Amino acid sequence: MNGGGVAPGAGDIADIPSPEEPLAIYSITFEEGNPYRFEFTWHGRRWRYDAEKDVLEAAVDHEKQDAPGVKNEWYKSYSADSLYYMSARGHDLVLYSDGGRDSLRLTYDGEQYRSFATGGDSPKDSASMYAPIGTWIGSTHKFFIIREDKRQVGTMSLINSLSVPRPTVKTYKYTLPGDKHVPQYDVYMVDAEKKVMHRIDADAYPDQRIVVPRFSRFFQTDRYIYFIRMSRPADVVDLCRVDSEDGSLKVLISEKCLPHLNEQLFSFYVMDEGDEILWWSERTGKGMYYLYDGEGRLKNAVTDEDFVAGRVIRIFRKTREVIFEGFGREKGVNPAYTFYYKASLDGKKKVVCLTPGDGEHRMTLSPDYKYLHDEMSRMDLPPQNRIFDMSGKERFRMEDCDVSALSKRGWKVPLLMKLHAADSLTDLYGVVYLPFDLDTTKKYPVISSVYPGPQTDLVPNAFSLDDNYNQSLAQMGFVVVNFSYRGSNPFRGRDFYNFGYGNLRDYPLDDDYAVIRQIGEKLPFADTSRVGIYGHSGGGFMAATAMMTRPDFYKAGVAASGNYDNNIYMQWWGESYHGVRQESAADGSAAFKCDIPVTADLAPNLKGRLLLITGDVDNNVHPASTLRLARALIKAGKYFDMMILPGEDHGLGDKYYVNLIRLYFAEHLLGMDADDINCY
Repeated sequence: MNGGGVAPGAGDIADIPSPEEPLAIYSITFEEGNPYRFEFTWHGRRWRYDAEKDVLEAAVDHEKQDAPGVKNEWYKSYSADSLYYMSARGHDLVLYSDGGRDSLRLTYDGEQYRSFATGGDSPKDSASMYAPIGTWIGSTHKFFIIREDKRQVGTMSLINSLSVPRPTVKTYKYTLPGDKHVPQYDVYMVDAEKKVMHRIDADAYPDQRIVVPRFSRFFQTDRYIYFIRMSRPADVVDLCRVDSEDGSLKVLISEKCLPHLNEQLFSFYVMDEGDEILWWSERTGKGMYYLYDGEGRLKNAVTDEDFVAGRVIRIFRKTREVIFEGFGREKGVNPAYTFYYKASLDGKKKVVCLTPGDGEHRMTLSPDYKYLHDEMSRMDLPPQNRIFDMSGKERFRMEDCDVSALSKRGWKVPLLMKLHAADSLTDLYGVVYLPFDLDTTKKYPVISSVYPGPQTDLVPNAFSLDDNYNQSLAQMGFVVVNFSYRGSNPFRGRDFYNFGYGNLRDYPLDDDYAVIRQIGEKLPFADTSRVGIYGHSGGGFMAATAMMTRPDFYKAGVAASGNYDNNIYMQWWGESYHGVRQESAADGSAAFKCDIPVTADLAPNLKGRLLLITGDVDNNVHPASTLRLARALIKAGKYFDMMILPGEDHGLGDKYYVNLIRLYFAEHLLGMDADDINCY
């Protein structure tokens, strides 16, 4: 049976059973009339195997699918052998056995915002069944639960003015930076055979979080389950292991992460039924993978410290190799480009680049893992498709993407540029979009399209005709600039993306100013006396702040859905990227403080033309952030424009919104008569 040779429980890299390990499989069912095809249950999931083709694939779990006249049983969570299942009745947990004929109510304290049911923020009918939170541990009859308690967390409210016949109010839990009350977590384990449930003591830090890493899962073996515990400032992270036999908890790895854990890249992988652990760390300043034994003892580094290791694609247990994404290793190449590498888990072999070439790479492995398909492109390079072997040697090159039809219609590639940050030392990379009918004897206003991160930068790396609508904006007669600034990209290492730590309002502004000035020097047709700036979300926050920080430089700006007051934006964002300090309250308990400068403090500085845009039902960046800035501008006696988009949430991007931005700059940077403007 060809299962791919990877560890069970290792997320998207290891969902297929390995041919090297014995399979504890249950519920084998042969396809009617075909003795070579059968389905079975392994680690709680259903699989289909074709013996003639030697193909193994995920199958539909018929126990949980609709059958004629049978109600869907989505609310049942079955053990691996289907002898038990767990459900939630209302907000409480119920254990079933004997095909559902025997039941035991395990809890009586479940309630809204402290529920044992999925979707526990919503009211539940105590007589109805719901899917439970939690998971069965491997093939055991032990059920593991992490329950979140948000009862004391504060709320935010939105008014849907478009509701008929009356406007309606939506109120939801939303934790802010520095809040006294934040979600709390309880860890439980149920022994289905003994019909008992007990709480596991996982407490270590005030207001700690218990989380599933972004690129990982609750890893589990037939005996253990693993999870991450994190301090509130996100500066300490623990890998915890719970033993299903006795319910004991052991901290396998504990790491200090300064100034905070990089949650965008952090991951871990449990291998060989818990005998080894692959662990990502930024302890050297660049993200690396390390190999630990099953008890948390460091064995060796797997990757090098001169580049950032990213997402793991595949772990091969037999050859003890790992394929993963990497950034910044290839000299003379944009360090934000994705490459793919192969490394030895034992750290004994040199890291091999599997996808050479100056560009952004997208890789697909062949079914036998002997070859890979690589699509490489850049904003100025249409996709190139090549086949490589597992040593990184090119074996076949497909025909290049034909863009001649685009060229005949006047399309031209944008400029890729490398410029310096405001420190005159750090290289910054970005894209400059020009009108297709560019006349170098004329002058064109400059518009900076911005997003400051820190969790990403929104600068396109792969080939795209009109990413973020910047090319179509340039077509109106602008030079449009889109760069990644210090503090904006986690792929460039700890120091780069943490540049704004403690300065969450102002950190990207000097770099934007420096880049635009350099573009003016390199491109004589770029008119830096007429500069605009725009962005959405964090980009809107940056655009408005820039307008009020260098009011004589930026003449026009569009700021959409901006978090101008990060003190009323989400806890994770403000506390991780600005910083939170732990103090002692009067009663001796821990108190956390987080005070972030706001854009409204700069309102008296505004000189140029500013358009604020927000949707009125945005539950990500609350409209209050825009309205507070508007109030500050009004109190400062400043003229500005504002557009409230009824019924719109944070995901703006329709035709009206895009044209609103284009035409605002056309009016205020090109001098177009407002009477000639219509957003459709």
